[in-house]
Amino acid sequence: MDSQSTGQQRDSIYIQGGLKFQTLCATCNNHRLGLDYDPELKYFVDQMRIGMQAVVRNVVLPRIVRVEVDLHLVARSVIGHILAAHAVEDTQTWRQDIGASESLRQYFLHSDRAFPDDWRLYCWPYLSRKQVILRHAGWMDISLPDAGDKTVYGHIMKFLPFGFWLVHNRPLDFIIDALDITPRGVPDSVQEAISFDLRRTPHYLYPENPAGHQIMLFNNQQSSVAEPAPVRAKSRL
Repeated sequence: MDSQSTGQQRDSIYIQGGLKFQTLCATCNNHRLGLDYDPELKYFVDQMRIGMQAVVRNVVLPRIVRVEVDLHLVARSVIGHILAAHAVEDTQTWRQDIGASESLRQYFLHSDRAFPDDWRLYCWPYLSRKQVILRHAGWMDISLPDAGDKTVYGHIMKFLPFGFWLVHNRPLDFIIDALDITPRGVPDSVQEAISFDLRRTPHYLYPENPAGHQIMLFNNQQSSVAEPAPVRAKSRL
């Protein structure tokens, strides 16, 4: 992923278990993503699921789930999966610069760097089994008076129990119905507390199904949707 020689990629494939992408080099996929970053994302997911189960059992009132996590590791994991979801045609030739997402790529590759100033990371509880990735998508709110405030650009990744939205240069007047979990400062391995109010959970089609004065534009080749096969109960003998 960080040199032309590592650009041996194959097509993404659709399988029962969800979406599998093979567009990262072995070092990025197996070590950076698999060993360094994904364990923290899994820890984040596990904490949320435990908290949601407690809410369902009425153990926790009000319906607020509090988790602690290293936001830099979570952000790098999310970015790594977004980068891995390149359209196959985009990965055939090495590109030294990939536009607005280049700062995300450099953040993923270099663990000592701060989160890019031109990006924000948003997160919300996502209550659906559908796994969604939308890359290079645009949203417009035509109700805003200033033309420069009407549009945002970014990437979406959603899987139970979280939705993530990477947003590039968000205008202040463009409302995003999610919690801003953008990592602050330089990476320091410190966990931060985050609280999710399940009473304010967006619709499971948010934000790819805009309403009111909003419009969304995306490319089919940059989007993927899958649903894992249902877990079968073990038979008792």
